[in-house]
Amino acid sequence: MGHKYFSRPLAGDANYGILERALDSILTELGDESNYVEYWTRQEWRSIEAHADVDEFLAKHQDAAGTDTTSSFRYPKNGHVLYLQVGSSVRGPTCLFPDRQSGGDLLRPVIGTSDSAVEVVTVPAVEGRLLRFKGDFLHAVPRPTDLWLLKFVQGAPQYEPEEEWGRSVVLFNTWSDEPPLKVSEEPPTTSNGGVETSLCKDFSEWSKVFELNSSAGDDTCDSKDDETKNVPTKIWLLGNQRRRDYQLRTLKLSAPESIRTALFEETAVSRLFLEQS
Repeated sequence: MGHKYFSRPLAGDANYGILERALDSILTELGDESNYVEYWTRQEWRSIEAHADVDEFLAKHQDAAGTDTTSSFRYPKNGHVLYLQVGSSVRGPTCLFPDRQSGGDLLRPVIGTSDSAVEVVTVPAVEGRLLRFKGDFLHAVPRPTDLWLLKFVQGAPQYEPEEEWGRSVVLFNTWSDEPPLKVSEEPPTTSNGGVETSLCKDFSEWSKVFELNSSAGDDTCDSKDDETKNVPTKIWLLGNQRRRDYQLRTLKLSAPESIRTALFEETAVSRLFLEQS
C-alpha cells in the first residue's frame, strides 16, 4: 500500500476502506481528535535507522533552499505502530528514545535537566499490539537484533518465508493543522451505507503494558541501572547531516549488558539508560 492520508472526522454518508475505518476507530477510542492521519505499511523486517518522523517533502524543500537548522522541521502530533503479523523468527523491537529528536540530542541532556543518561524503551513486535508515542520521538528498528552491539555486519537478511521472517505493520501519524506536503489523500467513495462506528474493542477492554512517566505494567522491565559493566553501543542514524544533527552516520554510547536481553525479548517492554561513551 502506498503512502497516503485521510481526513477526519469521517463523513457519515461516505464509504471508506477497512484500513481507514480501523485507524479512525482506534483514534476515536484513544480520544484523539486529530484532523489528518498519514499512513503506510511495511511487510518486511528491515533495519530502520534512528530518526524522528517529519514532514518529508517540507524537509527536502528546506534542504534545497539551504536551510541548515533543525528547528524548522515539522513533526506529527503522535506516531503509531500497529503490529499485524510477526514471524516466528522476528526479534525486531521498535526502540524509542523519549524526548530526543535527533542523533545529536543523544549527546545532550534532555531540555530542562542536567541528566546525561539516554533513556531507551524497547517495544517487542507482538501481534495485535499498538505502540503510540509523541511524534517527535527518535525511534529505530534494528536488524540484526543486536546491530547496535556489532562491530560489523555481514550477509544479506532473510525475508522468506513470511511466517518466519515477516513483520507486517501499519504505521500512522496524526496531524492537527494540515497534512504533510505532497502526500496523496485517500478519498472515500460515496455510499448510502454510511460508516461503521467502530472496528475495535472499547478502550476499557484494552490491555496497557507500558506508559512513560507512570507506574509500569506487570509486563515491563525497568532498569536504571545497578549493573557495573557496560558494553559499547553504536546507534545508526537516518538521513542527512541536518536530519541527524550529527556529522557521522553512527553515534557511540555505552549500555548496560541487559540491553541484549531487552532487544531479544519476545513480549515485555524494557526501559534502559545508556551513557555517553
